[in-house]
Amino acid sequence: MTRVLRQLPRGLAPLADETLPGYILRLAHRLGTAPGDIAARTGLSERPAGLLPLGFLHEVGPATTQVFAQVTRLTPQEVAGLGLAALSSRYGPLDLSHTSAKVTRSVINNNPWAYFRSTRYCPHCLAGDGSEIQRLHGGSWQRLWRLPVVFACPKHHCFLQNRCPACDQLVQFTARTRSLIPRPGDASLRPAQCRAIAGSSRSDRVPACGYTLDSTLPNTASLLDDRSRSELLCLQSRFHALLTAADIETTHSIGMSVSTSQYFMDLRTLMALIFVSWPAGRSYATTPSLASALDAEAERRHKAYHDQQARPGKRHHSRAYSAPPDDAVVTGAVLGIAETLLSVQNHATAAETLFPLVLQSIDRDPAASYYLRAMRRGTSPSLQAALHVDRRKGSLRAHARAKGSGET
Repeated sequence: MTRVLRQLPRGLAPLADETLPGYILRLAHRLGTAPGDIAARTGLSERPAGLLPLGFLHEVGPATTQVFAQVTRLTPQEVAGLGLAALSSRYGPLDLSHTSAKVTRSVINNNPWAYFRSTRYCPHCLAGDGSEIQRLHGGSWQRLWRLPVVFACPKHHCFLQNRCPACDQLVQFTARTRSLIPRPGDASLRPAQCRAIAGSSRSDRVPACGYTLDSTLPNTASLLDDRSRSELLCLQSRFHALLTAADIETTHSIGMSVSTSQYFMDLRTLMALIFVSWPAGRSYATTPSLASALDAEAERRHKAYHDQQARPGKRHHSRAYSAPPDDAVVTGAVLGIAETLLSVQNHATAAETLFPLVLQSIDRDPAASYYLRAMRRGTSPSLQAALHVDRRKGSLRAHARAKGSGET
């Protein structure tokens, strides 16, 4: 028998760039109930605990959208705007056409560049803009914070956090419950409070951390020198414009006009190459402080790569280099180098510039180098050509020897 869902007694207008779990948290707080209860009453969950499937962060789907919109008094367009799928035309890793399996599950489980399992956040944004509704229920948990290329807040000129300052756990981490909202049955927490459970307990009977994430704390990234800080904030502003500006749909990658979606795919590919070949690209860091930050991150990744190689069974050791960084400063530092490498004006210059990185990656591991450089889905033809993607790996070594001996 089909359950009839009734309209909620009160609605709530979505905030700008709000995620579905963020909206559920605020709506539940306004109605004085648990987020899981809202999920069940709006057709998002058929489970007693009100668990929100991870796929709903990407998109809800037509049938569920219709039910959810009716119960919450939203329009279907407003519901669609709560999902990351609406950003796929701007941000390539969210585009299902770039995955081998064109289903939402593939985007969630095999694509860390969609950042589904936790979120970064700006405490100032979570505190709200001072309006009455945001004073009562908090500000927006923003969709852009889920994207690895978003590491700073252009509005408040600060670097985003990704862990709770009190319990040091990833914020809104979904691995334990496989639900977009941890502890969905807990109605005692405000939308901006940490819902993590300290330690290894999996029981909702253990109190949540409860730290108020909208509290302003000293940001460790503020210890950066002024030039490094300014470089990263300017980089974030440029990326933010590519993701949001209505009048910007294209940009340039290696002298070629490409869509913003394609550009972010190029950035993703180059980030992996930078890490696997480090320190070959160190000279392109914009400041010594940012180069030092990448030294430490690259050392950690090289170790993780070798540790994964030593494990028995099926291995995915290239992920040590392809996964996006958690730390905001490291993210900005490596993406700053990637942006510089993509800013060259022609293919010949790009090939010459990228050659030392390609060669170093091959020397470190030919198979991993080929795999990371051959992620062609969605990347620009100019980058593909500049990266010398060729299964005959010896050809690059021969070219290097020829250059070293002065041959042409």
